[in-house]
Amino acid sequence: GPAASFMLNGVLQSLRTGLVPGNRNADNIDKAMEEFCYALYLSKSVQTSGIKAGLLKSFGFGQVGAELLVVHADYLFATLTQDQLGQYNVKLQQRDVKASRYWQDTLVGSQPFVQVKSRPPYTAAQEKSVYLDPLARAKYDKASGEYKF
Repeated sequence: GPAASFMLNGVLQSLRTGLVPGNRNADNIDKAMEEFCYALYLSKSVQTSGIKAGLLKSFGFGQVGAELLVVHADYLFATLTQDQLGQYNVKLQQRDVKASRYWQDTLVGSQPFVQVKSRPPYTAAQEKSVYLDPLARAKYDKASGEYKF
């Protein structure tokens, strides 16, 4: 759900930094919760040597819920061979160059940061078939810089 999206940002920051943020409003924890020795109610942030995974649960707006298990990227990288890791790093550098160019172009005003669509990627004649086909997918057209069917 929407609430989980900003919660996920916090989990990712904790995985990256090892910092577990405290709840500054946690000043009135029920005494009945003291019997649960594995539950921790922090009122201050705690710096750890590293976090391996995070679990978040959200029952957000409009009864739309989410449950996510996020595992630190180091555990994914540990499953790769040296060759696979090298290929990944090459792709990562290519994405970084593209992202840097995009950001620089945005800063100098040659393109907007967010490109808002002014029309759907299908024509009025295609609309019904696109909506009724679960396998319909738009493809990026480099010539026009838009997605089309």
